[in-house]
Amino acid sequence: MKLSDLILLSIASLAFFYIQLWDEHIVTPLYLSSLAICSLYGFYAKNLNIAHIAGFIFVLNTAAYAVFELGIINDVTPEENKILQSSLIYGVQLFFSLTTVLVLIFRVQLSRVFSNSKSIELIHFDGIFHWVYLYTSLVYFLALLEDLAFVLFDMKSWTLIYDNFEGLIYISWALCCGALLTMMICEAKSNRSGEANAL
Repeated sequence: MKLSDLILLSIASLAFFYIQLWDEHIVTPLYLSSLAICSLYGFYAKNLNIAHIAGFIFVLNTAAYAVFELGIINDVTPEENKILQSSLIYGVQLFFSLTTVLVLIFRVQLSRVFSNSKSIELIHFDGIFHWVYLYTSLVYFLALLEDLAFVLFDMKSWTLIYDNFEGLIYISWALCCGALLTMMICEAKSNRSGEANAL
């Protein structure tokens, strides 16, 4: 099986798996665990590029998850103010997603702030992850507009994003995990070929 086929199969499998579970209390910890494992693998393999890409995504997603799990949004907004509550719920998610986009675009510069290793460089995979989070940001933005239309203008038929919200986000998480898995496989293959050439 070719590497490209393996990548597509892993992305499709993860997307199918996440969507079948369809419960954010199960899928989100699974996703965060996958990110943590990828980051730890990067440190174990002494590849700071992998460790930092997965680590930055992990930290920002964990922060967003903590905001909602701790009930901070519900604590600061009154129950009866649906517009403020809707704006904060989707707005905070959009903020974290756009922050992730910016962090991933400037990943090399940020990595050099945390480490002075000469191995930190722009890699091919740096051009992938910010697109995944741009897609996620678009989903959050459309969900915000749809919810505001529902609350402000009583447009009850506009529920396309709301009805499919988890699935749309799970697709982006599957793409992210698939790209991380591919990055680790490519790194392991290049290490093996480097060792073979050294012999």
